[in-house]
Amino acid sequence: MIYNGIIIFGEMGSGKDTLADMIIEGDPRFKKYGLGDIIRLIKKVTLVDPTWFGDERTFMQTAADKLREIDRDILNHFALAKMLEENLEEVHLTKEAYQSDLKAHFQKMLNEQHVIPMIVGGRTWEDYEYWTGRGFLAIGLLLDPEQSRKRLIVRDGKETATRSDSTHNTEKDVREIIKKCELIVDNNGSLDDLKLEVERVIRYFFRKK
Repeated sequence: MIYNGIIIFGEMGSGKDTLADMIIEGDPRFKKYGLGDIIRLIKKVTLVDPTWFGDERTFMQTAADKLREIDRDILNHFALAKMLEENLEEVHLTKEAYQSDLKAHFQKMLNEQHVIPMIVGGRTWEDYEYWTGRGFLAIGLLLDPEQSRKRLIVRDGKETATRSDSTHNTEKDVREIIKKCELIVDNNGSLDDLKLEVERVIRYFFRKK
């Protein structure tokens, strides 16, 4: 294959998880991992801390920012570690041969375990460089702001959607990152339209060298 996996970029409410789930329906070899997985573990705090009641999105954005202060790629590292641990009996990476070790692990996942990793929730330029540098196809998901707002209200409720910070630095970045993605998917139509886009994504991913 040309690629080791897929990473999906999109703004809040653009349908990243919906797209990923539909790709899995189209080809069950794909397996989803979220860059927000580590943040969702911490999100439990919002169940008991009144400071964050009704403002879970801001908490998650703040937690992600603080974790990136430790290591700008910490969310990416967590997702990579999770996918390798779940799909390989042994994970062994060395400083001296990191790239070749990682390439061998990806090949084992693809060829022996028949798993194609798919990252959901790319938002920063670091995310883009991290995964494209590891051979992942970057997909940008387009959705008009008003459509996004309506879908966020349906998904999260009006209060949470209203408090979501669309001006957060990562939300600004992702708009520009989408333009750089190798493949762009338009999610402004119906579910049937999105199914056609999914078929196009899968065909593109498996095209011959």
